[in-house]
Amino acid sequence: MIQRIQSIYLALAAAFSAFPFFVPLVLFTCGNKWFSMNNVGYDGAQLAEMTGRHPYGLAVWGIAVIVLALVSIFTFKNRKKQVRLTNWAIFANILWYVALVCYAFSVKSRTNTDLHFEIGCLFPLVSLIVLFLARKAIKHDDALVRAADRIR
Repeated sequence: MIQRIQSIYLALAAAFSAFPFFVPLVLFTCGNKWFSMNNVGYDGAQLAEMTGRHPYGLAVWGIAVIVLALVSIFTFKNRKKQVRLTNWAIFANILWYVALVCYAFSVKSRTNTDLHFEIGCLFPLVSLIVLFLARKAIKHDDALVRAADRIR
């Protein structure tokens, strides 16, 4: 059913995965010059090396987590598929973090800047925790349904 707790968890996971599209993830500084990176690009890029560059990997994995979480909400009738989609969303969220580290250190070495991770990096971590809670709730719901079927 769509009003179950796992639906709320999955909606929260999608919402927390959407925040990095709007908030800075990494702040790069070099003297008095600075720029920040979010899922869709670089804000305030005052260095010539960063013009026209975008972290597409972050956007792809962020969108993947959002889509998988939302699709998982509407597959409430098939709990095995819902667990599988939630597992894929967890995997995509972990790959988002791998892409974040790769992009951050790549930009740091290319531009000779210092990097500082911002609070926006924590939103996908909260999404990851909520996805684990959703998977646990789906499995618990499946166990209840199987127990009720055994009683009949």
